[in-house]
Amino acid sequence: MANNKNYKGSLRLDWINKDRSLYYEIDEKEGKGVRPVWVPKNDIRVAEPRILKFVKSYGDSTSENMLIKGDNLLVLRSLVEMFKGRPEKDKVKCIYIDPPFNTGNAFKYYDDNLEHSEWLTMMRDRLFLLRKLLRSDGAIFVHINSEELHYLRLLMDEVFGRKNFLQVVTIESATTASYRAINLCPVNVAEYLLIYGKEKTRFSGNVVYVKDHYSDDYGYFIENFEKENDKWKIISLDEIIHKQNNFKDWREARNKWGVNWKEIRTQLKAEFAIKNADRVVSLNTLQKPSEAIQAVIEKSKIKRNKVFKIDRKENRAIFVYNGRTLAFYKSKVRHIGGQDTPSKILTNIWDDISYLGIGPEGDVTFLNGKKPEALIKRVIELSTNSGDIVFDSFAGSGTTSAVAHKMGRKWITVEIGRQAEELIISRLQKVIAGKDQSGISEEVNWKGGGGFKYYQLGESVIQEKDMNWVLKAEEMAEAIFLHFQYKPVKAEWLEKENMYLGKHQFARYHFALSFASREIKVLTEDLYDKIVCGLDKEKFKHLTIFTNVAVAVPPESLDDRVLVKKIPAAILREYNLL
Repeated sequence: MANNKNYKGSLRLDWINKDRSLYYEIDEKEGKGVRPVWVPKNDIRVAEPRILKFVKSYGDSTSENMLIKGDNLLVLRSLVEMFKGRPEKDKVKCIYIDPPFNTGNAFKYYDDNLEHSEWLTMMRDRLFLLRKLLRSDGAIFVHINSEELHYLRLLMDEVFGRKNFLQVVTIESATTASYRAINLCPVNVAEYLLIYGKEKTRFSGNVVYVKDHYSDDYGYFIENFEKENDKWKIISLDEIIHKQNNFKDWREARNKWGVNWKEIRTQLKAEFAIKNADRVVSLNTLQKPSEAIQAVIEKSKIKRNKVFKIDRKENRAIFVYNGRTLAFYKSKVRHIGGQDTPSKILTNIWDDISYLGIGPEGDVTFLNGKKPEALIKRVIELSTNSGDIVFDSFAGSGTTSAVAHKMGRKWITVEIGRQAEELIISRLQKVIAGKDQSGISEEVNWKGGGGFKYYQLGESVIQEKDMNWVLKAEEMAEAIFLHFQYKPVKAEWLEKENMYLGKHQFARYHFALSFASREIKVLTEDLYDKIVCGLDKEKFKHLTIFTNVAVAVPPESLDDRVLVKKIPAAILREYNLL
């Protein structure tokens, strides 16, 4: 009998204070968070989008690349608002983050159980915002260790959806040579990348090939390749190597080369195969051939040592020899790392990226956190094309931005620490000048060029339940517009009155006006009429005036398209502070 009972519930990760967020004060000197405090998710200290204050351009002043110094949670709040309304193609295609693997250094005031809750909360809040920045066909790569891998997997299932999981990659990040004392066997030399798509069904990644070893499967050579296929003579590579070294057979090779004779012969075969890849082949058994192909295979078993050709579309002919099909070595050879080499399609085991010797990369020293440029290159190769945006909110020493820049991608990167100014700016200046020839520079033929803009996270627009009068009027206007989904619009005729205009990100003919003053001022009827007449040229359908000054316009005289909102009350209500 069928059980028709309806079950409810969900599989999810739970932890202490999951329904809250973490706010921590910033140690400006050290550039890190201290003294974490649990707060409601809508607390203004963790939920407010703030302006990004432009500091300086480096290199090409028209560049859209951004280095931002500040708390990455608040920077993400701001970027989410700034990206709203953008076309899909102008959103982030790839996110790579290398967050703290555990909370031992960042949060040292609580027991382990609470520390772990803090780490999960920190990651949850940022992943939620990072997802909003991604294109629908984009992907996020999170670098993590074994201690947090499985917790992070459940967390990302919750934020991105289990159906959008793409892959988990194992990275060999160390060698046993680095272990002087072994307390646990097997020794852990692995780190991981958790990869999720914004929408898995729309994810558009690239096929990547990596270096491979020569395989003895490709052990045959077409001696007279220039002739018609039915006259081809196929001999073994062993025979060729023996002849080249004046050996009659393998016995003489063994006597000459000693105990390592097989390894020596294989190396010589590998070198020969690369140089002659268009005529070195393997003999394969075709799986599930069609009846027509099977008929040719059977015919070739009778007419031995003759190569049969089966023509197919797109010049992809099949060659059959003694009941086997030929596979040409040239299909495995690709130009990787500056040389022609046998290749294989990339798997989820990455043991070919060395962490050794990466100290000089970018001419920066960043202990216990620096990642190889080759690793970031692979992430970017997998998930982006030229001109796509790459994002990193835990910038560290700036590897992601440096690699993205060299690969012709746009980039945005965020770092709270003092290394933003002490390490990253100088590293990127060398990249722009072409002076950084470390890392992937030679492989991608990097000669310099491009630029970036440096920003710092602005202060809160609210100070003790009033406007933050440390900010300029223009900065307050930009912050107000961020809160209510408007973008600043240049209007010099208004700026003369210390008023600033914003245009709604989604509603075409909806505008906002910011007019804040610490002095005793009044929005007069004449000034109000001037504003309405000026905006009539924009064919406005709705105008919201954000102001802290009195409005000396009778309610009956207000245009029905105009709404006046008092600040800071309008903002304080957003955070339940009124």
